[in-house]
Order: sequence, then structure tokens, then C-alpha cells
Amino acid sequence: MQYWAEKLDIPTITFFTSGAFFTCFIQRLMTNMEKFRNLDIIQMQDIPRSPSLHKEQQPSLFKNYKENDSDWRIVKECFLTNPKSWCYVFNSFYALEGEYIDQVKKDLGHDRVFSVGPLRSVSGPKRVNPDSDAGYGVLKWLDGCPDESVLYVCFGSQKLLTVPQIEALALGLERSKTRFVWVMKAEGSQLVPEGFEERVSNQGLVIKGWAPQVEILNHKAVGVFMSHCGWNSLLESIIAGVMVLAWPMAADQFHNAKQFVEYAGLAVHLCEGEHTVPDSDELAWIIRESINENVPQKENAKVMRQKALEAVKVGGSSSSNVIKFVKELSQNIALKT
Repeated sequence: MQYWAEKLDIPTITFFTSGAFFTCFIQRLMTNMEKFRNLDIIQMQDIPRSPSLHKEQQPSLFKNYKENDSDWRIVKECFLTNPKSWCYVFNSFYALEGEYIDQVKKDLGHDRVFSVGPLRSVSGPKRVNPDSDAGYGVLKWLDGCPDESVLYVCFGSQKLLTVPQIEALALGLERSKTRFVWVMKAEGSQLVPEGFEERVSNQGLVIKGWAPQVEILNHKAVGVFMSHCGWNSLLESIIAGVMVLAWPMAADQFHNAKQFVEYAGLAVHLCEGEHTVPDSDELAWIIRESINENVPQKENAKVMRQKALEAVKVGGSSSSNVIKFVKELSQNIALKT
């Protein structure tokens, strides 16, 4: 694609659905594979804070790459040609990732790097259609809970928990004695232990299938979000001003979790790995502490929410970047006509 764009003199724009921190890391991984493939711990000393992650925490694009596979070579070619794009656009904002956005600019050798996020509704959550039983039921249930007393549990739309993981999480939730909403995929293997829903009927709610995540996170009753740390989910947690219990499993999630736990102070480490079975007692303790105690991550999340809202307001960093992006792209096109 980049080849033909250059041939036809068409400016290419690379839009990233992950953050700038992860992009800095994976760009180095994918373009220097021979240097990093056999290392147990990979540290990037030329990235702010010199982050290091174990080889098992690296994204599958890197771990599973096969040089003799033409499909994988296309993936690698994308990383090699991305820097030739006219500009980069990130679903992020400067107050969250300023040092890594600046690093991307340094890596590219120009300033055409536009953070325009968070690209989620920031005008306030809308109540879902009352005719939707799943949506209306959970929000109605939350209406009866005290402020910031509920843990929201959801691991995204792709990953399935194993049976031992489900059993450990269920036991941890039950022992925590904390209110919760647990969203599970509507798959045959995703079943809570027998009798669990009856035992926690006054404590929590289990939703099988789709749930209105944005509305749930923005409900005043929700105080903590247990997440796989997908980038979109983390941005939604920021917009809601809700701290995260981090359980990264794959893709960019380990890097996102490191960023939110160690650097931004918006999350607490809970567990990691797509096959790891957590200790139920430890889960219960972390859940109780996060809900009941005045941990700093709660206040940090509220502060970051305000920064996100400021970023998308007129004159804010992301709003200004959208205007700058349109202006510079228009000028670029005008020069070619």
C-alpha cells in the first residue's frame, strides 16, 4: 500500500488504535527482530523510563512471527513502512501520553503526530433503551447501590476465561463481599459455578452477552473496573474517572497495564496471563481494598478524567490537533494540485 501511495504521490495516514507507548515499543520489536527474539527480558533504553517486559509479555505479532510465512512478512512490512507515512494519528491525548507522543515525533524526525483522543463520547452517558432488558436491568440495579460501591468486571469481546479462571474469579468475588457486575461472553464454556448466582444474588449481577459498558462505567455506583486492559476499555475507564484492576492477557495489554499501573497511577495489578489462575483469597483482598479504601488510584482516575475532558474541548490539546491535522493535510494536498 505504501509503495503505491508513493508511486501515485498520495499522502498516507497511519491511524493507531493502541497508545503511543505501545507503538514506541512494538515498532522497535518488529523492526529489530534479530536483536530481541532470543532475549528473556526486553528493555528499551531509548524510550522514556526505559521500560522492560518479559518475553512472555510481548505481543503475539512479535512472539509468533515466522520469517518464512508470506502473511507474516506482510505484517512486518507494515511496521517497516509505517514511518514513511505522511503523519501518525493516535486515539490518545497529551496529558496521558505526552512523553511517548514526543518520542514518536523524535523517532519520525517530524512533528506530524496528532493525538486526537479520547475518541469516545465525553458528553455524558445516555441511558440505554428501556426496552433492552440487559441494559435497563443492570442500570436499574446500579441505581439501588451506593456511590462507588460496585466493581465492574469485563474482559472484552475476544478472550474467553478458562473454567479454572472462572471458578477462581467467582470465588474471589464471593469472598470479597463486594457488590459487582460481571459481564461474561455468551459462550457454552463461559458458565459460573453451580449455585454461584444464587449465593451472590444480594451482592452481584452476572450478565451473559452484551452489556452497555460505557453507561455502566459512568454510573455513579461504579467505583472500580476489572479489565483485560485493552486500549479502548482503558480510555473508557478514563472518561468515566474509574480506576482499573489490571489483568492483561495478550496483544498490547501487558504494555497498557504497565503504563497504567507503574507510570500513570491509574490501575492496580491484579493478575496477568491468558492462562494464569489467580488466587481467590488474594483477589478478594485486592477487590475489597480497591472498593473500600481511599487508594490513590481513585483520585488519579478522577484527575485524569478532567484532563481528558479538557483535551477534547475547544482549545484543548486533542481538539487543537484535529484542527492542525486538517489544516496541514489541506496544505499538503493543495501543494500537489
